[in-house]
Amino acid sequence: MFGLFRRKKIESWEIELLEKIFGKNPEKFDVKFDQQIVSGLFTGVHIGLSDIPNYVGFKYDPNLYERFYRAKGRNYKFSNILVRDLFSNEYLPVSIYISYDVINGYSIDKNVSKYKFDNSDIKAELMHKIFIGEDNSHVLYLLTANERDLVIESDIYSTLLDSRAYYHLKELEDGDFVGIDEQNNLYKITHDPFEINMIDRNKLIDILEGKLDLY
Repeated sequence: MFGLFRRKKIESWEIELLEKIFGKNPEKFDVKFDQQIVSGLFTGVHIGLSDIPNYVGFKYDPNLYERFYRAKGRNYKFSNILVRDLFSNEYLPVSIYISYDVINGYSIDKNVSKYKFDNSDIKAELMHKIFIGEDNSHVLYLLTANERDLVIESDIYSTLLDSRAYYHLKELEDGDFVGIDEQNNLYKITHDPFEINMIDRNKLIDILEGKLDLY
């Protein structure tokens, strides 16, 4: 039984979780995360020290950290990872956070008091990269004045899908969202099934006002 209790030891199932996610197709990642996982880099965990809900951060061997740290590495997370929970028999959404090209930790993106991962049942094929802490205010200039009034600027973030950047504007259901690209094209982006479908750009105001149901 594993919950978000305060502990300092990293568990073997956490290492296995990372191995399952990053080790299956290491060639699709820009960074060799699989080497970090097997190197002995992670020595423990931090719990309760982040404003990210249900976040578990990793402690490092300092010598190995210097080996993998990249000063020009960007900050981002991999989201849309689903892991089956043995208690509820439901899939829990998980995000893995990266800073300076080093795996920082992970979060369960749902309010749960206890969980136990089934690492044999992970859906990571459709996970995508979301960049963190970057200034995306330029996206506002793609919007009309009325649209800008309805968008929360902190909700705008870039995500890389099929090697192309899209900007999150409005959350829909179960991780689906309405996004825009830098050419001012509008999209409905879903993860199950994974689809990127263009929407009439003129419909954005109705979507933001809740007048148009996309399902």
